[in-house]
Amino acid sequence: MLITRPIGRGFAGLVVPVTLVLFTGCGSGGAKQVAGLAGVVTDAEGRPVVGATVTSGPQSTTSLTNGTFVLDSVEEGFQLVQASNTVAGHNWTGETLVDVVGNEQNRSINVILSDDATQGQIAGSVIDPSGFPLPGAKVFIAGPFGSTLAVTDNDGNYTARRIPPGFTYQVTASLAGFVNHTVSVHVATNQTAAASFALSNGSSQGPIPAPTNVSAQAWTVADSVTRAASGSGTPAGLYEWLKQVYRQKRGISESRVAAKIERRTAATRVSPTGTVVEVDLFWDFTSFNDLFGYSIDRGVGNNTPTVTAVFRDPQANAFLDVDPLLTPDTTYGYAVHRLDTIDFPANGTVGPASATVSATPLAPLRAIAPSADAQTGPTPLFQWQAVNRAQGYQVYVWDRFPALLFDPAKPNEPAAVPPIWPQDLNNPGPSFVTGIANVTVTYQGPALQSGHTYYWMVVAMDNTNPQSVNAMSASKLRKFTVQ
Repeated sequence: MLITRPIGRGFAGLVVPVTLVLFTGCGSGGAKQVAGLAGVVTDAEGRPVVGATVTSGPQSTTSLTNGTFVLDSVEEGFQLVQASNTVAGHNWTGETLVDVVGNEQNRSINVILSDDATQGQIAGSVIDPSGFPLPGAKVFIAGPFGSTLAVTDNDGNYTARRIPPGFTYQVTASLAGFVNHTVSVHVATNQTAAASFALSNGSSQGPIPAPTNVSAQAWTVADSVTRAASGSGTPAGLYEWLKQVYRQKRGISESRVAAKIERRTAATRVSPTGTVVEVDLFWDFTSFNDLFGYSIDRGVGNNTPTVTAVFRDPQANAFLDVDPLLTPDTTYGYAVHRLDTIDFPANGTVGPASATVSATPLAPLRAIAPSADAQTGPTPLFQWQAVNRAQGYQVYVWDRFPALLFDPAKPNEPAAVPPIWPQDLNNPGPSFVTGIANVTVTYQGPALQSGHTYYWMVVAMDNTNPQSVNAMSASKLRKFTVQ
């Protein structure tokens, strides 16, 4: 039995700014709407994949340091987005369908890569209460960091390809006018797992309650792409490791973190060249049988947040805002609404807004010394440029290149290379300094070996209390050799 909830405001009443929606052709009968898509490429464990080639039709791009990508001029309708990369000589691929809706300028895409030689599939059908096939039903396959989308054909059948094996997925079928149906499915190597659904007719339950425990963290990172120990860039996995460290300090759960990306919206300034500014939103996941997806509101300063993204994914509990126009030292306020499936969007309802949370990204952080490939003594002095509003700086030193992207040739290697300084992340000692004017640290960790190469970076924080940090800025990774 469905529980009736009070009816809320209709989706048609939302104010959606229409930006970056382009039109081709001329005349009312021949115009095709096209828009930009943004997303993130990860492996099956949720680590960002840098340097992946991402395509949709004739459009192509490359994922950046934090795994993000942007595709321009993608036509409306269901479009296939594919990504590929070479990892330790193996071909890794992934794909997902994207529902490009003409009157919504923001997209949320996650492409999960895995080794071609081991991938599985999930296939099945979706029917209505009378046993008739339901064409156009969406099937979401939830991985550790996001959902892969498949859509049923005219016979109600679907196949989701290129699924990373060895995981149990929560698979949800959803269609406007019906309540969702979710099953657990395990995918084995080179096998096709079966998952079929019988959807029940829905009746109005009113708006879904607001998400709870919404939190935000802002990151400013370099966008240089690297997978080698050259000292000229930073591996994508290192940023993800840092984010996990600071999410844990904030008490943000790592379970079911699903990265979701937004395309740009109206603004007047742009992120500094050579950097990526992002704001990560998280909330508690709660399952509702009529959950259609989420609406993300964003405002600047004291302005009331307005809708900047609508993404149709009932599996998500996070949103990664990497709008290229996000600007350091500008405060952004965010609120999250849940959307229901019943007759959406014509008569669907938008749930109440969550509590508004804010984030103010820091400016880029530039490491000065030791510079890339420098020769140093056994107790190097680390130096960087001060960052406006930074209250503390944390220096990290590694005794090997922290290449954190999963390598199938070395499956037993740890996913994260721990730094040698600080050895205890919860008790950083002199590797952590406070005060905006304090921009140098002398190394005081384990003895450094002559002739050995080490790697270092520094992270700026807007608060000296790790449980209250809302904004971080990470320098590029640098390497030095002890004489």
